[in-house]
Amino acid sequence: MHTKLILIVEDNEEVRCSLERHLSEHGFRTISASDGFKGFKRFQTEKPDLVVLDHGPPRVDGYQLLAKIRHFGDTPVIMATTWNSHEDELKCRHLGADDYLPKPIHNAVLTERVKSLLKPREDRYANRPVHFGKLTIDQDEYTAFVDDPLGAIELKLTNSELKLLAHMARCPGQVFERADLIYACFPDSNMLLRTIDSHVSNLKRKLAGAGVDGYLETVRGVGYRMRNLNTNPMDA
Repeated sequence: MHTKLILIVEDNEEVRCSLERHLSEHGFRTISASDGFKGFKRFQTEKPDLVVLDHGPPRVDGYQLLAKIRHFGDTPVIMATTWNSHEDELKCRHLGADDYLPKPIHNAVLTERVKSLLKPREDRYANRPVHFGKLTIDQDEYTAFVDDPLGAIELKLTNSELKLLAHMARCPGQVFERADLIYACFPDSNMLLRTIDSHVSNLKRKLAGAGVDGYLETVRGVGYRMRNLNTNPMDA
């Protein structure tokens, strides 16, 4: 059986050694680098199964390294940062981080996050955060944020609204009939079609209140869709 290889990029030697030791004790192979340049070299040559990445290593910072890693594929990346804010988390998510941990890192928490991200892809990506324009939707955390220059704006959504928004945001431009939305998001319910209309109406109002009016569209006589942001809304 293949033992998973974890790359740790961290400039603090004490922290780096502690993380390596803890992950090794839990059955993982580990390699490490003290700066972003060396980290990227090891990523290219040794092809780890997962990367634990400090946001501020020397030479190439964590954000730059994350972008480089994403250029080569979808290796899971856990970003660790001392800047514990929604804005920083949004930046990490937008750049493609799979998870985000504030420092100091608790070893037990890290181990559980690593195990979760190394599950088979179909399990790992089921509720992966969705990024759509200025929106970040995380079903596991039951949160949705709108990116804003003055700070992230949290949308106060019900669980039903969150499910609908995440489902449609995964497929921009695709038109969803009401019955399709019920089947996909609420398969065990006896929800009425007009209940979907009510949820969508509330979503539109809340999105408009957060400054992203026009993301969610009604296709008259058919259903709803998230507007394809690569097209002019006047052409839709």
